[in-house]
Amino acid sequence: MNKRIAVAATGGLAVLGLVGLAGVAGAAEHADPTGLVLAPTTSYSSPSTQSAPIRDLAPGTGMQTICHTEGETLTGNPNWFRISGSHGSEYVHRSAISVAPVLPHC
Repeated sequence: MNKRIAVAATGGLAVLGLVGLAGVAGAAEHADPTGLVLAPTTSYSSPSTQSAPIRDLAPGTGMQTICHTEGETLTGNPNWFRISGSHGSEYVHRSAISVAPVLPHC
């Protein structure tokens, strides 16, 4: 009898483990792309250094990137990324951040 209970419990745990792994895989598929700050920079309220600065970002800072857009051209590049932070939406210039290769346009 104890053997049957042990087998049933082990089977139940295996099923729960598989359901848990499927949930993690599904979450990873739909997770927002992650960005990584490459150089000291500032985030802004719009894709321009003429807009209000939000916060300073240090190299190695990770963040959730939402989309890319065009804005003020810096170093010959007009591309900016919208990020999600504790201050709401912020914009970081392309030259200072590395992001997932597939990111929608804003």
